[in-house]
Amino acid sequence: MDGERISLRLEQEDLRMLDGFLEEHPEFSNRSHLARLAIRAFIEQNEAPEDIAAARQPSKGNAVTVEVPALAYMTIESFIRAGVYNSMEDAVVECLRERFITKEAKDRILQQQAESIRGVELLDR
Repeated sequence: MDGERISLRLEQEDLRMLDGFLEEHPEFSNRSHLARLAIRAFIEQNEAPEDIAAARQPSKGNAVTVEVPALAYMTIESFIRAGVYNSMEDAVVECLRERFITKEAKDRILQQQAESIRGVELLDR
C-alpha cells in the first residue's frame, strides 16, 4: 500500500483491546487497516454539519442523506474494498431492499394495485 507511514504509541491495555477487537472482527485485516478506517470515520463523524450537508447534496427527489454508525460505515468500506459492493450507495440500497422489499411486501403492493385497477375498471363501465 502506498502512503505515508506514521508511528502510534499505545498503552498495553489499549493494545489488548485493539487486538481483541481484531480477533472478533476478521473483516479488518490488521491494526493498520482498522486504524485507517477508525481515523477516517472519527473525522467524518466530527465534521461540521454544514460541511457534510454541502458535500452530500441529493441529486434526485428520492435521495436521502443518513448518518451511518461508524462501525457500519467502516464495515461497508471494507466490503467495497473487497469488491462486494461498488459504492456506499450500492451497499445501502441493497440493505434497504433486503429489509423493506420482502416477498410479502411485494405481494401486498401488487395486490393493492390490482384491486385499485379493478375498482377503476368497474367505474368505467
